[in-house]
Amino acid sequence: MAGDIVLGYDGSEGSHAALRVAVTVARAFDADLVIAFGYEVSPVGGETADYRARVEAFGNGVVAQGVAAAAELDPDLRVEGLVVDDRPVEALLDVVAARDARMIVVGGNESGPLMGAVLGAVPHKLLHRSTVPVLVVPASGD
Repeated sequence: MAGDIVLGYDGSEGSHAALRVAVTVARAFDADLVIAFGYEVSPVGGETADYRARVEAFGNGVVAQGVAAAAELDPDLRVEGLVVDDRPVEALLDVVAARDARMIVVGGNESGPLMGAVLGAVPHKLLHRSTVPVLVVPASGD
């Protein structure tokens, strides 16, 4: 549905804070919430099939927990979970494009903006590449 709210969710403290905000935003816009987990397994180092399966299983578990948490916060909210086999930033941008989403919500980390810029954090990259607004929620939720 056009106008979805996309939540980048990895089970971290920051993504838990972002989930609470994303539910509120989706409710305010009467929009669906799409909880997305993106991953890419590096082909360097040999066989990756087992590792890929484990990462995908982890992503499915994390997304299922996020969907359940969103349902607890707002049982009437329409929520969908997606696990996308791509780097997290690319995965979120692809979901935004496919869903004609209105916003991305992600959790910040506690390393601070300079460290995030140096390390290429997902929120930092999204702020520079997204064509829709990006809401970065501090890990504390404040």
